[in-house]
Amino acid sequence: MVFQFSLPEVIVEKPEPIRDLNIDTQIFKISQEMRDIIFKINEIFISLLAFRYNERQELEYNKIDLTAINSEILRQTEFGCNLLPPNVVILEPSGFPNDDNEILHATEMYRRDFSLEENDFLDICADEAIFRRLIKCRNKSENIRPILGVKFLDKFAAVIDYRSTRRVLELIWVAVGAAINIYLQKSKIKIEEILFCPANEKICLRIWYLYYEWFAIWKTHLTGIRCGNYELQKFGLAAFAPLFSAAKKSNYATSVTHFLANLEKYPLLEKKLRLCASINLAREGHYPAFDEALETHGVAYIKQNITGNLCNQENLELQIKATQEEKNRIDTLLNEFLGTYTYQHKDRNTNNRIEPLWKLVHDLLEAFEMDNPINHDLFKKNSPPQLNQEGLIKINQAYMDGLKRIKEIFWQEVIKTEAINTKGRRVLSVMKTKISDLSKNKKPRKNTVPKNNGNQSSGVLPIQSNEQVLQSVKGNLKRASIELDNQNEPQLKRQRIRIITTEEEKQILSCLLQKEIIPTETEINEVLSKLSQEWNIQRVKRYWNNNIRHKKKSK
Repeated sequence: MVFQFSLPEVIVEKPEPIRDLNIDTQIFKISQEMRDIIFKINEIFISLLAFRYNERQELEYNKIDLTAINSEILRQTEFGCNLLPPNVVILEPSGFPNDDNEILHATEMYRRDFSLEENDFLDICADEAIFRRLIKCRNKSENIRPILGVKFLDKFAAVIDYRSTRRVLELIWVAVGAAINIYLQKSKIKIEEILFCPANEKICLRIWYLYYEWFAIWKTHLTGIRCGNYELQKFGLAAFAPLFSAAKKSNYATSVTHFLANLEKYPLLEKKLRLCASINLAREGHYPAFDEALETHGVAYIKQNITGNLCNQENLELQIKATQEEKNRIDTLLNEFLGTYTYQHKDRNTNNRIEPLWKLVHDLLEAFEMDNPINHDLFKKNSPPQLNQEGLIKINQAYMDGLKRIKEIFWQEVIKTEAINTKGRRVLSVMKTKISDLSKNKKPRKNTVPKNNGNQSSGVLPIQSNEQVLQSVKGNLKRASIELDNQNEPQLKRQRIRIITTEEEKQILSCLLQKEIIPTETEINEVLSKLSQEWNIQRVKRYWNNNIRHKKKSK
């Protein structure tokens, strides 16, 4: 898909200027501009809370929510993308996106479509997975300049929704920001003094302040996307990037490194992105990123309207073309009668969750004031082992560790002044907690001491008769002899049962064997719907591998 903008000026300069990158090039940092933005966001919290004292000299404040914070941030943000909405052009479908050769073939096809000369740059925006493949393609064609999109709607298989996760984190951020500023107002402490407290004091406050500051950086990047403001996007990403390495997101850290290096190396690319940093197909303050717009306005419609046998490559491409033509006709009809660019102009009803948000604010305030906050009810259910001085030291050091690692990626893979060494890139600098780990802690332990009956006093063993003791000893001896016999018996090897594929199943699976590369999970699921329950994705992949290997040997 192509988004064609009419730029107010022609950005062409041949040969295109290229900056030299070296070991002293600083592309990852919390710049002074970023620090000013963090200060500005905190001032928004203070102004909306509107601190005041009543007649009894008690501190009062407004109950703020996420909507109020977002509205004020947008009001104080300079909007970009002051252009007419782009013309959306849907290109001819190419091959599989999980094949490097197919990606390279697609780039060559785009060069022909745009009539680019040999030395002209081809700028392609893609999500993180395809971005990494485009980096590999640059080894064969240096005039490819990939642009990194946001991490959008990732991990459907794990039931993780980017938007829902983002909103939960935003709500927590608002609660933490309100609690910190209320505590500072009560304690007469400046926000700059939080991280310089004595080592063993205010540990809970200092840990949550780091979350508040780091999320403000990420929020800046997101606001830059929604407002089409290139500077906010770049400042936010450059400051937040070291946390990808600290959180063991090695692939994303590598992609961000290459992307920021491209922005530093090619000044004309930056000039283009300053004019159109997002896709303005929505109302102000809701602009999507490039790959978001692709998913929303292109891919999603195709996915919803493709039916039938997806195993046939030719049939799939024909269906994609037919669906694209249908969408073009529908858009033309709507634009004729309703006016152009009617994308996403409606408001959405959102739940601000004001009551649970302010319950969290009050809980955090109580925890900040406690000498041992881990005893608070907020942390009793799932006690965080890192809420101590050692955990504070680690999380304080996490940013610097991530900065060191991402700089090494820049030196090794971009400017190549060092040999590539991936050892240590996936070391986790902070403790990671999973929902599955929390559920395991709730399960009762086995081999626990049985509870006493109601008529027996706690801590006193019941008195047993001689007959009861004798029966108990006999039972123990019998169990011991059985276990000894089992140990002496030779363990029979479990024979593997061979499953034979029927002719009918072979006929259904034959469409997958026409492919030279391993089928995608979507194609496999389409076939699985026609097979018995004994089949799963792993078995289908094994069947495909075995048959392809047999074909190659026979050749």
